[in-house]
Amino acid sequence: SGPFNAQFLVCEDGSIKVIECNLRASRSLPFVSKVLGVDFVSKAVEVFLKKPVWPVTVDEAKLPYVAVKSPQFSFRRLHGADPILGVEMTSTGEVACFGANKHDAFLKALVAAQFTLPRKNVLLTLGENASQFLPSVKALQELGLNLFATPGTAYSPNGQGTPLHRLP
Repeated sequence: SGPFNAQFLVCEDGSIKVIECNLRASRSLPFVSKVLGVDFVSKAVEVFLKKPVWPVTVDEAKLPYVAVKSPQFSFRRLHGADPILGVEMTSTGEVACFGANKHDAFLKALVAAQFTLPRKNVLLTLGENASQFLPSVKALQELGLNLFATPGTAYSPNGQGTPLHRLP
């Protein structure tokens, strides 16, 4: 929480190094500006300078693309880093990709972030919309993957007959 996004690296000797520290909107605002074709940074500066700013209307349905941001994890770059993530999903960067639809954009983001497909196990933590992910859960099972889930996620799909290994 707070106005800054800070990324830290804990070294083997116990020392802590700052990888980056920036304002939380430093990546999101330019991304949204690019996606919607509106220079929100200039709009913000105008507000700070007490200049009049007029509302912007964007018809998202007319955009000829979908854009996504995906975390980029640096386990390959950080020799000896622990690849087990906590709830905060520790990442050291992001990739932004455009596609013809959400599937195309997401696939491009995975490729750009050098994501490798799991070979044995998958951990699912889906929140309130777990039931919408049910077709994907079944597809993962058909690939022969063992699916593990947080208690809330395991409860929702299990109610529809999909076996998941529930974690405590």
